[in-house]
Amino acid sequence: MPDGDRLDAVRAAHGLAAEWLLEAQALITGEFRAPVTGVTAGTETAAWDELHVLGCLSLALDPMDDGPDPAARRNDRLARLLTDPIEVAFTSATGEAPRIERLCLDEIVAAAREHRATIRRLVDAYRAAVRFVEADLDRLRRDVADPRLRAGAADRGATAPDVPAVRLAGLEREAAADPVGCARPGPWRDALAGLADDLAAVRRALAPATDDPDRLTSGERRLRSSVERLRGLAAEAAREGLGDGGDPVAALDVDGLLARAAAARTASPNGSAGPVGPVGPVGSVGPAGPPGELEAALDGAADQVDAARRRLRGRCHLELGGRLEAYRQRAADEGRAEHPDLEQSYREARDRLRPDRFAVTAASRAVRAYQQAVNEVTR
Repeated sequence: MPDGDRLDAVRAAHGLAAEWLLEAQALITGEFRAPVTGVTAGTETAAWDELHVLGCLSLALDPMDDGPDPAARRNDRLARLLTDPIEVAFTSATGEAPRIERLCLDEIVAAAREHRATIRRLVDAYRAAVRFVEADLDRLRRDVADPRLRAGAADRGATAPDVPAVRLAGLEREAAADPVGCARPGPWRDALAGLADDLAAVRRALAPATDDPDRLTSGERRLRSSVERLRGLAAEAAREGLGDGGDPVAALDVDGLLARAAAARTASPNGSAGPVGPVGPVGSVGPAGPPGELEAALDGAADQVDAARRRLRGRCHLELGGRLEAYRQRAADEGRAEHPDLEQSYREARDRLRPDRFAVTAASRAVRAYQQAVNEVTR
């Protein structure tokens, strides 16, 4: 390659490395703005470490014509580039002596590209974690606001929602400090489930006095039972990192229908569901009609809740099956699929995923055990 072309190639490579350095620096400083802890701190540290290495690579490709004698310096440096690798000094923030490596131009560019890609992966993982925990928090904020508003309207139990509100504030602080850690299964999921239990307790505390179990109609009992089972499955799925973490009952609007049933029971002299109006969609029973139509609406709502529970269960099964097969493929790609430990763990997970014996928590733990086994064997 002619000298002029070689110099142009070096300058082009330096331009790329410098551009990637500035891009990566903007990414990191734009994302990690608040003090972070836990797993997130490790992610931030790793990103800054990668940026430092990228800076060392870029520095090695500084313009060739620096110095008091640009022409002589350029020619001397160019002559060495044509015959020798480029010297890269990898410095350390701890004050240790720099590590010197001699790399050719293409190797420097390839290394810079790799470190840039790693930084982008770290930042993308951080952004995804932030979106994930914010979605959890948004759902909880709505759930916490609902009983607070209803408590104010009823002018009783006004302090009851303060307990979940305080816990929500704690989760918000935890998510701000360590979103990457919160996005992983474990304590965060347990905290979400605990707050869901708090909210359920608040709803019970704010429920009308007419919700005496001995006075409920069969339709109310069935609907309440269906709702309890669906919310229990949703909480179980959330603890295992499955589903979307939301309250699947919210979209069904069963609270309005149960409230109308309670009002009808209060209005009835004998405590049974009294006259209510024409029955439409769930939660739209009118104020004047035969009790049989209210019972039919309650039964219809229970059918919808049961269908939602089956869909959620099916989604959990599909997600776990997908995870299992993805790790099975990874083991196969590494030539380890037939490893005795992996094969036994895989069979156990497949057994837990059989439709006739599928239970979310047990199946999730079996799949997670297989994932850990694959990670150990392919490490």
